[in-house]
Amino acid sequence: MPTTQDQIQEIQRRLAQLKDEAADQLREKLKEARKVVLDLEHQLSTLTGRPTATQIKVVKGFAPITDEDIEVQILFVLQQNPDGLNAVGIAGRLNQGPQRIRSWIKSNPGKLRREGEGMGTRYFVG
Repeated sequence: MPTTQDQIQEIQRRLAQLKDEAADQLREKLKEARKVVLDLEHQLSTLTGRPTATQIKVVKGFAPITDEDIEVQILFVLQQNPDGLNAVGIAGRLNQGPQRIRSWIKSNPGKLRREGEGMGTRYFVG
């Protein structure tokens, strides 16, 4: 006859087995639900002609932008901020890196008016 301790261990083992089976069943249901969602997204994409959320790629980093476009955007941002901005402030408003803004400023010295030195440098529409 099994002891009480043996019975407890057997019950615990059976409970762990039932938990594993329940988890496997839930994973299978989730897998099937994802297939249904994917199929519905595909149907919606076909109907609307737009990509689904799973088809859109997320790109890390900054969007590529030409010098001509960045010039227009920098001038526009500085016109909206008459107190001037530093390179980090401009970069934040344009979703670009401050290095990109600084390199454009260095390559186009006559486009902006500069006041201050170092971290306190502010740029204004020239």
